[in-house]
Amino acid sequence: MKNKISIAVVDDQFLFRQGLIALINDFKEINVLFEASNGVELLEQLEQQQPEVILLDLEMPLMDGSVAAAKIKKKYPKIKIIILTMYKEDGLILDLIERGVKGFLTKEAGIEFVVDAIHGVMENEYFFNDKISITLIKELSNTKKINPIFKTTPLSEKEITIVRLICKQYTNKEIADKLCLSPKTIDVHRGSILKKTSAKNTAGIVMYAVKNNLLN
Repeated sequence: MKNKISIAVVDDQFLFRQGLIALINDFKEINVLFEASNGVELLEQLEQQQPEVILLDLEMPLMDGSVAAAKIKKKYPKIKIIILTMYKEDGLILDLIERGVKGFLTKEAGIEFVVDAIHGVMENEYFFNDKISITLIKELSNTKKINPIFKTTPLSEKEITIVRLICKQYTNKEIADKLCLSPKTIDVHRGSILKKTSAKNTAGIVMYAVKNNLLN
């Protein structure tokens, strides 16, 4: 049996933290190792046990997520950090990546996106939600500030064409119209692209395209 992914949940809002943990507990492949309400508590817990992934709130008392992330990167570089935040400014994201953060989620994200993010950082090293700009993702990938890992199953010519259109921010309907296909057919191709690349969403597809020079 495949080992469970061990995680920690760190957020100063008790009800949010408990609700998130309760939802995550429905997914048998993930084990919540511990919880904490701020960066200080987190670092104390890490002295005893280290999860593979930390879901880390950005704004907390005593020590916020940004400071905690930098300390974790220095002492526990193998731990993958996913930031929970309401903010998505490019400058903030760049700073957090420098501090070792591997993923970003908005706090209103559904539990399926949270689980996708956990799997994403474990499989691909990075996870960005689709609210983060494609322009930023391209810049990060092109400048090697991130180095995601993807499967190497070859894409068909049609799939590569669709990937390029996705990276130009065309919607599924616009892609369907452009290629004289039905939106349902584009959905099928998109599912195949996600499966072949192990990308989790549009942001992952963009990272895959940049890394594999599909936009040149």
